[in-house]
Amino acid sequence: MGLSMLGRGLLTLTSIPVILGAVVERAPGPSAQVETIERDVVIIGGGAAGSHAAVRLREDYKKSVVVVEKDVILGGHVDTYYDKNGAPHDYGVQCYFTYDDALDFIRRPALNLTLLPGLSRSATGFSATVRNIDFTTGKELANFTAPDAMVEIGAIVAMYQVLTSKGYDKMIEPGFYNLPAGPQIPDDLLLPVGQFAAKYNVSAALAKMYESTGGGPQARDTNFLNIMTLTFLQSFSPSWMKVFFGAADLFYVQGGNQKLYDAIATLLGSDVLYSTTVTSTERTPTGVKVTVRGPSGTKIIKAKKLLMAVPPTRENLAPFDLNPEETDIFAKPTYGRYGTAIVTHPKLTPGQELHNMPTSAVANPYAPFLNTAHVLTFSSYGTDTDLFSIGVSSSGSSYAAFDERAATRVAQQSLEKMAAVGTLPDLGCKKLAVVVWSDHGPGGFGVTPAEMRAGWMDRMYGLQGKRSTWYTGNAIAIDFTTQLWKMNDETLKRMLAAW
Repeated sequence: MGLSMLGRGLLTLTSIPVILGAVVERAPGPSAQVETIERDVVIIGGGAAGSHAAVRLREDYKKSVVVVEKDVILGGHVDTYYDKNGAPHDYGVQCYFTYDDALDFIRRPALNLTLLPGLSRSATGFSATVRNIDFTTGKELANFTAPDAMVEIGAIVAMYQVLTSKGYDKMIEPGFYNLPAGPQIPDDLLLPVGQFAAKYNVSAALAKMYESTGGGPQARDTNFLNIMTLTFLQSFSPSWMKVFFGAADLFYVQGGNQKLYDAIATLLGSDVLYSTTVTSTERTPTGVKVTVRGPSGTKIIKAKKLLMAVPPTRENLAPFDLNPEETDIFAKPTYGRYGTAIVTHPKLTPGQELHNMPTSAVANPYAPFLNTAHVLTFSSYGTDTDLFSIGVSSSGSSYAAFDERAATRVAQQSLEKMAAVGTLPDLGCKKLAVVVWSDHGPGGFGVTPAEMRAGWMDRMYGLQGKRSTWYTGNAIAIDFTTQLWKMNDETLKRMLAAW
């Protein structure tokens, strides 16, 4: 999602009445007309967090809103592709899991949606043939034996029990409002996840966790076992663990998960500005002024509050004037990056899943971790289609350069290595065709244990409400939609209490 934020402010908006329509005011220049929109809240980003917040604020709290979204649709990382027959193929968000009452949001009558149990891709009704292949060599692992599923699940249960018995889940779910100040953060949460797992004898859980999430954005081209436990839990939360031992259920939206955000778009109507980015902002304790540019030109948005629902990366913040405190806080993180796509290639066999498994996993199947930019799987959508989904990942200092072209090159090279050793037939100079691509952008909060101990998270959350600005989204919360929505609920509650 497009990010925006921050600036020095000159306006006082607390006494301005809510105006649901737009008014036109004279801008500097001999004859320029700039549309001015006045709202209670301007929301930057229309992904899972921003879209949910817009509905809650407008429909439940009766606050006027406008959403600034750089894409042509709402939904962010959801991503549903409809093939030539109109069949949906989700290649971003695959499911929503039960967490508190969060799923009630999808069940709103105004959205007119149907939730179905399970993973969306399971709707094709087939069981893929899994082939374990080391994508760096192209060779299939003939002697690979998968981990014992019951051992893995038992270890996940044990890890969950450790986290909940010590109250760590309450510190981090759904957001980090209850995380102790830096010096008081439990040492366990700042350990590398490999050390944490060894300490509590739950290392057997890590393979299944890694397979589920790839270890999160921070695990992409580094040693997964060295990821800070707190960062790891952002992408594999205690509540997500419950799915694996049957204590939480999975659901998807009938017709494709994008249908949720299409319904939100219909509900919000003209309160969303699509293909629009922020060019400047002015913020004060009593209101904000946001200048944006979109298909119909420049607009000025005057609002009492600004809600940042996109990652506060340095690249995203470039158009905004930060004060010294904000500059220091946002300079710390390094973010992971990943993209998802639907691809085709004539030498990929429908009904198969090519699973990227390092050769070292033959000796230790409980450690299938990849330490370079990679494709985790080529996953078929069924025996009756040539469509495959992939996720391609990188992190660290390289994330800004890891775009669609770079990610496609990694995927193509993986196929070439398989063909070179006979794992796949000769490619015949055919290139991987990308049917549709989605850049999932930066993820994870990506600060070091030392920076966390020094108070980065409590300083980040300490920005809430300052200069009429509030923050939400997966950069500062657990990275699962239903938990993100509950983080929203808490943030909006605090915003309204401070109104």
